[in-house]
Amino acid sequence: MRPALRVLRRWLPPFLAHLLIGLPTAAALLCARWYLAHGHCTYDDLGLRDLDQCTYDQIESSGFVLTALVVLAAFVALVLVLFDGPRPHGTARSLRPRLLTLPAILLPYAVFVACA
Repeated sequence: MRPALRVLRRWLPPFLAHLLIGLPTAAALLCARWYLAHGHCTYDDLGLRDLDQCTYDQIESSGFVLTALVVLAAFVALVLVLFDGPRPHGTARSLRPRLLTLPAILLPYAVFVACA
């Protein structure tokens, strides 16, 4: 029982931290997905007969989504660098639990995609 608690105490905090970092990562991935599908929509499309498959809402939301994408991606990168970078080196702890639990960042996005 004690070895299991020792392993949990070592691996659970990085897993939970990466899972929490995954929430803004999921939002950034959703923004990126939307922007790839509809980012080409501009006000120039209003002059076209079929609007180039764009709606007015997509044209108006394009700038907001791009801004959100850049801000969220910068935030996630900053948090990842701060959590996985100098902090483990300063405390002389192993970087291995943090690197092995890093894929937990994608779990919130995977759950959203699976439910949608």
